Amino acid sequence: MRLSLPVKVGIMSLLFLTLFLTGCGFLSGSLSEPAPKPEIGPTGKPVESKPNPPFIERFFSAPVELYDLEATAGVVFEGVNKEDWSQVQSGITNLQALWQQAKAAVGDKKGVKEADAAMEELTAAINGKKVTGSYESLIKFMGSVSDIGKSYKLSPIADIIAVSNGIRNVSFFVEDKNWPKAAAKVKELQGTWEKVKPSMEQIGVWGEVTKTHATVNQMKDAINAENKGAFEEQQATINESMGRIRQFFRGK
Repeated sequence: MRLSLPVKVGIMSLLFLTLFLTGCGFLSGSLSEPAPKPEIGPTGKPVESKPNPPFIERFFSAPVELYDLEATAGVVFEGVNKEDWSQVQSGITNLQALWQQAKAAVGDKKGVKEADAAMEELTAAINGKKVTGSYESLIKFMGSVSDIGKSYKLSPIADIIAVSNGIRNVSFFVEDKNWPKAAAKVKELQGTWEKVKPSMEQIGVWGEVTKTHATVNQMKDAINAENKGAFEEQQATINESMGRIRQFFRGK
C-alpha cells in the first residue's frame, strides 16, 4: 500500500516528536539535582558528610584559633603525660574556651561535630583523672581539628597538627617505657613527617623544618636504644622547632 505524501509527513512528525520528548526526559533526569541521600543502605545509615566549601573559600587563611588550639593541646598533653592534674585542668579550661571561639570562626565545616564529641570525651576523662582516656581523647580531638584545617589549602595547620599528634603518640609510650609501641609510633611519625614536610618548607622557617627532620630521625635512634634520656633531649628540641613553625604560619 502506497502512502500519500501528507501521511508520510505526519508519521515522520510523530516519530520525531516521540524521540524528542524521550530525549528531553532523559536529559532532564541527567541534569537535575542529584537524588537525595538514602536513609539506609546495605549495612546501615550512610556517613553524614559535609559538602566541599566553595572553591575560593578553600584558599583563605586558617583562623588563628586553630593554631592556638594546637599550642594549648601541648599544655594539656604534658600535664596528662606527667599526671599533673592541676596543669591539665588549667589547660582544658583554655582549650574549651578556644574551641568555642574556633567554632564561631570556622562555621559548619567537616570535623566540627566530631571535635565536639571528642571534647566531651576528653572533659569526662580528665574529670575522672584517666590518663589513657585523656590522652586518646586529646588525640581524637586534635585529629578532628586537623580535619577542619584541611579546608584551608593555603595554611599547613592540618599538617602541623598531624605531626604534633604523631609526636604526642611517641611521647606517651616512651613515658610508659613501652618501647615496642613507641618504636611503632615513631615509624608512623616518620611517615607523616615525610608526607607533610613540603607544605612547611618556606623561606623564614626553612631552618626549623630542617632541624625537625633531623630530630625525628634522632628520636627514632633514641627509642631503638631504649634511651629515655636521649629521647627527652630530642623531644625538647622538636618542641621548640614545631612551636616556631606553628608561630610562623599563624595568621598567614
